[in-house]
Amino acid sequence: MVSISMQVGGVTRMINGDGDAVSFHMFSDWLPTVYGKFPSRSVALENVDIQYSDKHGLATYTEIQITGDTINKRKSSAVSLIVEDRALWLHLIEEWV
Repeated sequence: MVSISMQVGGVTRMINGDGDAVSFHMFSDWLPTVYGKFPSRSVALENVDIQYSDKHGLATYTEIQITGDTINKRKSSAVSLIVEDRALWLHLIEEWV
């Protein structure tokens, strides 16, 4: 089994659904500000596809967020580096659909 963790070495980055580049530090500063803010929100993944080699992995999926009557979807792809049975998050790209 491979566990997934966020890499802190400055390499971790993402492009969010609005097309903005977000560094690991920006993401980690933002995340605690929204933790618990949407207790009724449910999140599901569909169309999950994972490809991997000895050194890296690529996951593509659609994320569905449901909050009350509001449904948001985004397509995402995530690249991870595989180091000693751990997948270190390298890059994430999200796109609202």
